[in-house]
Amino acid sequence: MTLASILVVDADPAAQQQIVSSLRELGHDVSATENARAAFNAMHRKRPDLLVCDCQLPDLAGMELLSDLKQNDELRSMRVLMTSARSSVENAVSALESGADDFISKPLNMKEFVARVAACLRRPAALLRTNAISAGGITIDNIGHRVSADGSFLSLAPREYDLLLFLLNNQNRVFGRGQLLAHVWRADAIVGPRTVDVHIRRLRNLLEPFSYAKYIQTVRGSGYRFSLER
Repeated sequence: MTLASILVVDADPAAQQQIVSSLRELGHDVSATENARAAFNAMHRKRPDLLVCDCQLPDLAGMELLSDLKQNDELRSMRVLMTSARSSVENAVSALESGADDFISKPLNMKEFVARVAACLRRPAALLRTNAISAGGITIDNIGHRVSADGSFLSLAPREYDLLLFLLNNQNRVFGRGQLLAHVWRADAIVGPRTVDVHIRRLRNLLEPFSYAKYIQTVRGSGYRFSLER
């Protein structure tokens, strides 16, 4: 999952803070507001990759905001994750039929919430901007799911591919093991932080013959980054 810009619209200060904090811990660019009018102004200034919107807002029902959004030519393609303290099948169905990408009930289970955010961002027209991404002689073909170094194809396991793709899409940013687990591995995967070390080592071994292992850098006490600079 590539890092995203996310707008949170929630009138409950505690819920808003919980959501914002959890998403910022993952490295996302998160802004927040408590009402629909401010949300629309924010979306027109800078269209986010995902809107996380509560159904109960002080100036306009969240469902009405969703409906207005889907009727706006500039904003209709935006991903929307609706939340609600009124948990019911009817609310969920209404949100999905109105164009929401997903719906989750409050109080939030944060592990489930983060997984649903990741799923929304993986859907079509997500953050992957091109069919191929290249850096320092390494090329990732997003369509064929193939990686090459100096024109030679490398044999990567699926998780190694996902990890390298994430790091290349977020060059020069440092990620801790926990952040990489949250972004690259499934939410239900039973793995520990050292799993990241193992996959980093495998990637370096594959890139070493091309002298590209140096691009996957260890930042002592912080984590890992992909950078062409030393």
